[in-house]
Amino acid sequence: MKHNLKAEMRESMDALHFSQEDKNAMIRNLTAQMKETQPRKRSSRKLMIVALAATMLLATLTGAAVFTRWSTTAQIRYNPSEDVKEQAEKSGLSVMLEETKGEENPNEVLSVTDQGITITAVQTIVDEYGAELTFRIEGFELPEDRDPGTWPIVTIDGDLNFYSSQSGGFFDGTTRNEEGKRVYVSTGEPVRSRDDEFNSVILDYVADDGSLEFTHHISFNKTDGRYFGKEIQVTFPYIGIQSTQKAGPDERVVEGNWTLRWTLTGTSDSITITPNAKIGDSDVILLDAEIGQKTIRARYKVDDYWEGWNELVTLPQAVQGVRMKDGTQYICGAATSGFEDQENMIYFTESDMFDAILDVSQVESLMFHKGWDLDAEGKPTIQTFYYIPVANN
Repeated sequence: MKHNLKAEMRESMDALHFSQEDKNAMIRNLTAQMKETQPRKRSSRKLMIVALAATMLLATLTGAAVFTRWSTTAQIRYNPSEDVKEQAEKSGLSVMLEETKGEENPNEVLSVTDQGITITAVQTIVDEYGAELTFRIEGFELPEDRDPGTWPIVTIDGDLNFYSSQSGGFFDGTTRNEEGKRVYVSTGEPVRSRDDEFNSVILDYVADDGSLEFTHHISFNKTDGRYFGKEIQVTFPYIGIQSTQKAGPDERVVEGNWTLRWTLTGTSDSITITPNAKIGDSDVILLDAEIGQKTIRARYKVDDYWEGWNELVTLPQAVQGVRMKDGTQYICGAATSGFEDQENMIYFTESDMFDAILDVSQVESLMFHKGWDLDAEGKPTIQTFYYIPVANN
C-alpha cells in the first residue's frame, strides 16, 4: 500500500481542528525535519505525526511555546527571530488576521470567494507611517511564463484620500543567499533566466498548494495614528496577469468582487534620540530621530540645497540604516521626505526598513553614507558608513 506522508499529516491535524494555513505550515516544517531520519515502520510514523500535532496544539494552548507563523512574504523578507515576532505581535505592529476574527468583530470580512477564486486577508504590518497588507489568493491558475497582476481599491472609513503613496506586488519565490545572490526559496538554487532579448528572470510565484501571495504597501498621508481603530476596506476587482507591453495595464483574466474589511490596528511604539550631531564630514546636522520597529523618522538641519533637491532627490546625508549591538547592519530607504520648515532649512525623512523588523532595544547606532570600498575585482561595490550612536542621546 502506498502511503502519502503529507496526506497523513493533514488527516491527523484535521482531528485536532487546525486551520488550513497552520496545517500547511506545520507540514512544511515537519517534513523538512524528517527528511534525514525517516522512521522504518509505517505504523509508528502516523503515531508520531499525531503526537507532534498534539504537542504543537497543547504548547499553544498552555503558553509553554508559541508556534508563530507569518505570511511567506514577511517571513522571507524580514527573517524575524521568534523574539522579534513576539515583540511585533505584542506591540500591535504585526497581526495575523485569521487569528483575531471573533464574535466581537461580526462585520469583519477576511475571506471572500467569487468566480471560484478565494482571496483571504492574512497579515498586516502597520505603524503610524504606513501599512503592509498581505493576502492569499487561491483558485487562480497562473498561465505559464506570465507574471500575476492585480490592483485593489483601498479605503479607510470610506475615505480614498488617506495615503501619500501605494504600491503592491506578488511574492515571487526568490530571496538572497548569504553571498547576496538571488536564489529560489524552495530549492536554494540560483535564479534562472530566459533566453530572450531582455534576459528576463524566471520567477516562482505559485506556492506548493497552488496559492499566490499579494502584498499591498501604503504610506499614510497623516502619521499621527489617526487611522488606527477605523475600518479598512480592500476591494479586488480582478485577478489577472501583467501586460507584456512596457507600462501596459494588467490583463484582467477573471473579474469579480472580492471586498474584505476589518478594523485597522497598528503600533506607535518607538524610541527618540536627539543627538544634534554633524553627519560625517558634512555640515548637515541630525537633529533628532524616532526609531520604530519598522520606520525611522529623522529630522536634519541643512545649510544649503543639494543637486536635485527641487526634483525630489533625497538628502544625500539621510539615514540609511541601523547597526545593532551584535554588529548586524540593516538598510532602510526614505519612503517620504521633504522640508518640514523650509525657511529654517529643516528637512525630514520617513524611512522604511528594507529587510528587518527591529528590536529597538538592540539598536546601537544609525548609519549614514560615507563612500565605497573596492571589492576583490577592484570595483567600488562595498558601501561604507558614518555612525551616530543611539546610546546617551
